[in-house]
Amino acid sequence: METIAEFNDNQGLNVKLTKDKIYITAAGNEETFALRGVNGVGLYDDLEKYAKEEEEFKGSGKKTKKIKYGLIAIGVLAILSGLTQGGEEAGSSIAVGGALIGGSFLVKNKAKQPVLDSYFKLMLGGADRQFKFIKSDASSGKIADFINKVEDTLTAYSK
Repeated sequence: METIAEFNDNQGLNVKLTKDKIYITAAGNEETFALRGVNGVGLYDDLEKYAKEEEEFKGSGKKTKKIKYGLIAIGVLAILSGLTQGGEEAGSSIAVGGALIGGSFLVKNKAKQPVLDSYFKLMLGGADRQFKFIKSDASSGKIADFINKVEDTLTAYSK
């Protein structure tokens, strides 16, 4: 079994091409596809999911900014009220105001930056199969070369 091409990402996807089969190992399962049953190959990016996650990420950033500015405003008001009061209460309200302003710098956006999901796609006679890989990985540039070599071996592309 001579390997014509192989693609590995660092997240568990391994795709190997021989002259008559494609072997795929991904996240706990292994599959083999005969080239005569493959109508095409390609890449698919889930842009709809990415756009939705990006919108949620931006929305959570706005909420975090509102919380930060709110804490700063309340802290400034507490400091100002302490300065106008005088006495022992002034010291405690200045300390509370300083703590609120300091706490505002600790507030962070807990939402994760969205990641574009990319899939290696096999078009078969009955259905399509998609295998997820990380496009931002350093090895993802090799997937295009792998697809070109698969297309060279497919009879549908040879005509």
